Amino acid sequence: MTAQAQLTAVAFYRDPQAALDWLSAAFGFETAVLLTDAEGRLAHAEMELCGVKLGIAGEWEGGVLGPARMRSPGGLGEQGTQFCRIELPLQIDIDQHCDRARLAGAQITQAPQDEFYGDRTYRCLDLEGHVWNFSQPRRTVSPAEITAATGLIYAVGGESRPSAEAARSPVTPYVSYRDPKAAYAWLETAFGLEPKIYVTDDGGGLVHAEMSFRGQTIGVSRAWSDRHATPADVQGRNTQTVHLQLASDIDAHHARAVAAGAEIIRPLETQAYGDRTYLALDLEGHVWSFGQTVAPMSPAQWDAELGTSTTQRPSTR
Repeated sequence: MTAQAQLTAVAFYRDPQAALDWLSAAFGFETAVLLTDAEGRLAHAEMELCGVKLGIAGEWEGGVLGPARMRSPGGLGEQGTQFCRIELPLQIDIDQHCDRARLAGAQITQAPQDEFYGDRTYRCLDLEGHVWNFSQPRRTVSPAEITAATGLIYAVGGESRPSAEAARSPVTPYVSYRDPKAAYAWLETAFGLEPKIYVTDDGGGLVHAEMSFRGQTIGVSRAWSDRHATPADVQGRNTQTVHLQLASDIDAHHARAVAAGAEIIRPLETQAYGDRTYLALDLEGHVWSFGQTVAPMSPAQWDAELGTSTTQRPSTR
């Protein structure tokens, strides 16, 4: 059986330790992996909600990143280069989920409401200004219904619209571009993302777009509000990255990205924790990371190799 590739969004915070606690209290995430150094500082963290992963990291920069620097929206005039969409399973009451987030201090920018595309949705800002969109499918809506209701032209890979379950990933990062049309084509050529949904208005302007990577969804977006930005708008900084975990052939994937003009900011090499990885900038400066497990290791093994301490939750001390 071929292993399935995985997609993980990573959000950057000024205080990642506080973010771990807050995301648990507000949204129900659980800490799945936590690596700290000898001084107790966060090195790497992953959280889970309903079986899907989110990476949490502190602000950082370094030689391997070239011009890219990872920052919280709190350090960029409240702007972010991506936002994260979470599709909640039906057993979670989305209105109660919104109330929980509000009580934890989330700024609710749109209360739960039923949308024309069939989902019930609310939107909010977290403790450092990241944009979050929580939704839940309520009914299946055809492309014809969407066009009739909005005038938008709905294209789904040239085919009829799939069911809500087939069309969406539980977690979807949306990446903001100045030229999303060019980005859509480039991401297919360079990184192997597959075209999925491209919605335009009557003037041909982008309204909504999604691509897929081996069953996982990635949104391609404009910087459509004052809360959104492209790296070029914030001096090359990024507030999130997208990580694609490949099942095989990472060397061929790297060669494909290079041929398409991706700027490699961390070379392809095998890491001490057993993955072969590389980092690249796309055509507008977003940071993408790619990995493939070539030597599976247990937490005890990578801690011994890296000098880290891996736990499920942070220490309360």
